[in-house]
Amino acid sequence: MDKSKLQNLFGKDSNKRPVIMLAICLVLIIIATFFGALIQTGGFSAKVEDLRNARNSGTITLTPTDTGVETTYTVSGVVTSGILFTPKKASAENPAPAVVFTHGLYNNREMQLQNAIEMVRRGYFVLVIDRAAHGHNTNASDSPYGLPMLQAAKYLYNLPGVDKGKIAVSGHSMGGSATNGALQIDGIDNAAFTANSTTYEAGTDASYKAGYHMGIISAALTQANNAPSASYIGSNVIAVGNVKASSDEFFYSSTLKEPAYVAVNKDSVTELNYTNYYVKKGDEYVKVTAEDKFRPGTQYYNYTTRGNSTFYLQSSQAFTFTRGVAPTADEDWTTVNGGVYANGKLIAQPDAKGKLASVATKGQQLASATNSIRVVYEARETHPMNHFSVLTAAHVIDFFYNAFGNVEGYNYKAPTNQTWWMKEGFALLGFLGLFGLLFPVTDMLLKTKAFASLKGEVAEAPLLLKKPRKHVSYWIGGILTAWFGAYSLQNVSAGDRWMARTGFNSLFQGSEGYIYANIGPIAFWGICCAAFAVAVTAVIWIINHCINVFVYGDEAALHDEHPFAGFQIRSWQNVLKTILLAVILVAMFYGVVNFLWAIAVVDFRIWTFDIRTFSFVRIVSYMKYVPLFFIFYMVSAAFSQNYRVKDLPEWATIAINVFFNVIGIMLLFWIQNSYFINTGAMIDSANKLFFIACYPIIPCVAVATVVARRMYTRTGNAWLAGLVNAMIMTFIACANTSLSGGTVGWFYGA
Repeated sequence: MDKSKLQNLFGKDSNKRPVIMLAICLVLIIIATFFGALIQTGGFSAKVEDLRNARNSGTITLTPTDTGVETTYTVSGVVTSGILFTPKKASAENPAPAVVFTHGLYNNREMQLQNAIEMVRRGYFVLVIDRAAHGHNTNASDSPYGLPMLQAAKYLYNLPGVDKGKIAVSGHSMGGSATNGALQIDGIDNAAFTANSTTYEAGTDASYKAGYHMGIISAALTQANNAPSASYIGSNVIAVGNVKASSDEFFYSSTLKEPAYVAVNKDSVTELNYTNYYVKKGDEYVKVTAEDKFRPGTQYYNYTTRGNSTFYLQSSQAFTFTRGVAPTADEDWTTVNGGVYANGKLIAQPDAKGKLASVATKGQQLASATNSIRVVYEARETHPMNHFSVLTAAHVIDFFYNAFGNVEGYNYKAPTNQTWWMKEGFALLGFLGLFGLLFPVTDMLLKTKAFASLKGEVAEAPLLLKKPRKHVSYWIGGILTAWFGAYSLQNVSAGDRWMARTGFNSLFQGSEGYIYANIGPIAFWGICCAAFAVAVTAVIWIINHCINVFVYGDEAALHDEHPFAGFQIRSWQNVLKTILLAVILVAMFYGVVNFLWAIAVVDFRIWTFDIRTFSFVRIVSYMKYVPLFFIFYMVSAAFSQNYRVKDLPEWATIAINVFFNVIGIMLLFWIQNSYFINTGAMIDSANKLFFIACYPIIPCVAVATVVARRMYTRTGNAWLAGLVNAMIMTFIACANTSLSGGTVGWFYGA
């Protein structure tokens, strides 16, 4: 095809261009969906189902200690919200192991698909579940804690083809607490367990009738949470493991054999207490005295036997967990990373090259009723990296090989043989296709009579844009706004600093409908950034105008920029049309998402940035936040148009805008996490949880910048882009966090 034909096909005024773009976007979405389904089902070797309020029942025969009579009891399985993977090879004659995975605070069931995909490939039944007040689970709370996880394990127990003697539970962070709770409730000979003010003694007829202490679970793996205590683990459990980050923000306080210099979180050292610590000078640690000046940027150390997560493998806690007894003063307290312990002894470990224990055995089962194993795995990561990590996934795989062995009918696959990350790669194509759909659909609608008045032209770049002053102004504005984005993020949540001082937090504490955790502070952060950007832009415009008056006199207006031109409104009728068009685009966007989920059960997600389905009834509560997010996305869309240089390609201009919009936050997160991993101490521990919740801000802002630039070329203003971005990004944020306690009924009319 020659150049003229290509220009006719893709040219700016070509009637074919929207159709071709639409087709390309749909192809990208179909490719992402197909390969996403292919990968998450292990090459279509498993069936995948979305479970909502699913129940089943079965039976188990037990002999309670109080009667001594063998009796059959009902096993009731319940899954409020889960995704079930059923291997097609599993049958009554060839049963397969099964595992329940669950997520941490502010996450959802899809956040454990990394581990689910790898276990599905190895022949496991897998059930990933939403915890209470998360995802599609609208229950206000779990009671008793860990019961929903046990009920999910029972659901697996009742399925045909499941090996009833090989059912495991595993959870990340808060899900690790649920894992521990499920063990405690289920342990057939545990100590007494108290629930709902009624005590059920282990192994009694009353406990079995209540569904407790049946011994359904035979293995458990906690992720990014403390390993279970011995009192939680019944004799029915043949394998217990723990996967941790070397630098965990929340867990793994440890007791050391000998005192060590432990780095102290920087924000915990003040001028009042700095003399309690040490500083490092060369290879020596020197005690601070009152004569030394307090320096806020200095890393201080505590000389203590109380270690943090960095020292866990040298602690009494790890020793006690893996050996089953507390260490004595003359023993070596070191626990081998990835070492498999049974009956207090090390029976297998990674080789000299770091290959995990299951590699040498080709997945041989090491655990049994007489050889119950304990394992601790540590990766050089932070807490949230544990559910988006090749290292952690390898540890999960290794544990279940050691616990249950290679599944019959499946070839052994080394722990490092992983495909989950490929699904994330194809999800990127899905993102491109989904957001790309907005543009051809907009083009088509703008050609209709109803929306034709919204179409506008972008003014040519004025002469000033080619002069150094424009570039200086833009770079100063970009640097200031990038800095403020990072600086303000640190001051929004910790102690409700800015929110409390402005009274903004009262909106979310006392107003009906604001029911999503962390969304209020993020919206407030966006408003702060928008206000700062307006102020900086106004100051720069005033300065340039004054210079123009001085240089050009009466012709100053010809050289003035128009940084607020994106806010122009051509007519009030167009305001209503813009709102209607935005609603149509967002409805189309999520219509595609829901359709694909219904037919393939595939989400579009890269780590915590997930375009996921949600119950339509939640739109009412989501819309409460849209006006707040609109302030940020409208200002961002309007100001993203201000850097337009003649002869500079649009892709380069967009890249420059994206860079300035996200670089401040990216640097903040990189500095915080790299420092934490390297020292074991945090720079800003007060914001540790909020920072984790804010990771999706980066892709949200980056994508919104691209959408804003491309929408502006079609409408000549920022209103449509501001509305579309505000709605989509609000829906993404609300769908990927938890409900606040006590407010679940707001949007259900309860």
